[in-house]
Amino acid sequence: MALNLQHQTPEEFAARFWKMLQEAYQAGDKLKYHKMIWWLWVKITDGDLTSNQVRLSFNAAFNRDLDTTQWNNLVTTRFIPIKDRYLAFLAEGEL
Repeated sequence: MALNLQHQTPEEFAARFWKMLQEAYQAGDKLKYHKMIWWLWVKITDGDLTSNQVRLSFNAAFNRDLDTTQWNNLVTTRFIPIKDRYLAFLAEGEL
């Protein structure tokens, strides 16, 4: 099921999401940053978003040109460990 956006386009949503993620990272708000990465992972695994849609929106937001191999490397080395840390925090009741 795709995201049901009522008041913004998918492109507007993606731009806002990546901006909020970057702001959380720059502010050192690890909880928000980790939670947003986890949320994104859930949306991909639930089929609301495809990895390719997320990759293209990431590229647009950060003026990048990651191909699928580069994107998969970023997901594997950065996003999955962040998501796993967030889930570990939840499991330990630390949040």
